[in-house]
Amino acid sequence: MSIRVEHLTHIYNKGLAYETKAVDDVGFTVEDGEFIGIIGHTGSGKSTLIQHLNGILKPESGRIFVGDVEITAKNIKMNQIRKRVGLVFQYPEYQLFEATVRSDVAFGPGNLGLPEDEIEDRVREALRLVGLDFSTYADRSPFELSGGQKRRVAIAGVIAMRPEVLILDEPTAGLDPKAHGDILRMVRSVRDRTSGIVILVSHNMSDVAEMADRVFVMDRGRLVRAAAPAEVFAEADFLRSIGLDVPPATRMANTLMGEGFAPDRTILTLGEMADFLAGRLGGRA
Repeated sequence: MSIRVEHLTHIYNKGLAYETKAVDDVGFTVEDGEFIGIIGHTGSGKSTLIQHLNGILKPESGRIFVGDVEITAKNIKMNQIRKRVGLVFQYPEYQLFEATVRSDVAFGPGNLGLPEDEIEDRVREALRLVGLDFSTYADRSPFELSGGQKRRVAIAGVIAMRPEVLILDEPTAGLDPKAHGDILRMVRSVRDRTSGIVILVSHNMSDVAEMADRVFVMDRGRLVRAAAPAEVFAEADFLRSIGLDVPPATRMANTLMGEGFAPDRTILTLGEMADFLAGRLGGRA
């Protein structure tokens, strides 16, 4: 399954003095199995864009296809689309409401009218994918868990719907470093064990550089770059001109270039930086 967006435009407060074009003539295609990272300054249109992909927002103009279904067409049953496209909002733990972890994760599958044994299987699978042991957490109150654990429960509720597209809007926002790492490992696990599309919106350049197959760069409502991480983060001056930066490892590599340590590729992660330095310094020994 693929996602195709054609000439998408969204306007807030149309016709008023403070009218804002939040998404401006955006188009792209995402193929099955791709991991897309979306970056952009605050107010660049990232969240507005992804909320169109499962019909939460309707565009001013343009079309969106999920597989062979045009979800922007009239008379489309969006509940069927939302089974296929799962969206995890920022701070999803604020949407927890059931008495136990089990019942919260089961809420979505239960609304599909599935038999109880299948719902149970989906709950177990979803909790396993987000790194929570079923026997330990299923009957606990989600409100007694840590912030990172609450977020994983909320994400499990979306995963239990078995969407073909999983969209995560700043899934590590506000978390401490350990919980941040736990959520990233969970996202990697979900990606490794499923074959669908994953779309990650993030302000963390390192996370996007390490995980994404392609990076979409948003600026003032427009999609201004769509390329592999190495290609996008090689344009440090351009990114800074629109209020973004490169990953710390890339920034270190750019500094070292002035010291005669020019790498032969764009370095994106600290692991790549360590390998480069070990090879270069070893060669000078």
